[in-house]
Amino acid sequence: LEFRRVLFRSGLRLVQVREKQLEESALIELTRQLVAVARRYYARILVNAAPQVALAAGADGVHLSSAALMACQRRPDVAWCGASCHDAAELQQARALGVDFVVLGSVAPTLSHPGIQPLGWEKFSALIENYPLPVFALGGMTPADLQPAWENGAHRSEEHTSELQSH
Repeated sequence: LEFRRVLFRSGLRLVQVREKQLEESALIELTRQLVAVARRYYARILVNAAPQVALAAGADGVHLSSAALMACQRRPDVAWCGASCHDAAELQQARALGVDFVVLGSVAPTLSHPGIQPLGWEKFSALIENYPLPVFALGGMTPADLQPAWENGAHRSEEHTSELQSH
């Protein structure tokens, strides 16, 4: 949690808790702890889990995996809802559900998804042309990717915390 405090003090205002290996009760407890810290910095916490987990933990909302996104018939009943997208069909589903934002990637090669063919900036840009929701570039991003992300229509680029910790 100390590492997160440093990030919050640096201006981080939105965090996705993505701990798929945890049992639900442990995920709820971890998220509660992060929410308590985040509130001191006016930051928001989303959980990559079912809406009931977010609600039980006092989180601000959920972040839907692409599989969860495609299985949804309606937007989860939470204050904030984000979604992971990798192609045009997933972007369309996110738009139809009315999520608040999407992350699109992987734009570049990434350690978290080895063997996946990255989109690259050209395809990223083509996929989000005239797209109405905020789009964050994801996958293999570094601080140097912020300018190319903006130039290609992204709201900004995002790094995984595990990647941030290694810098």
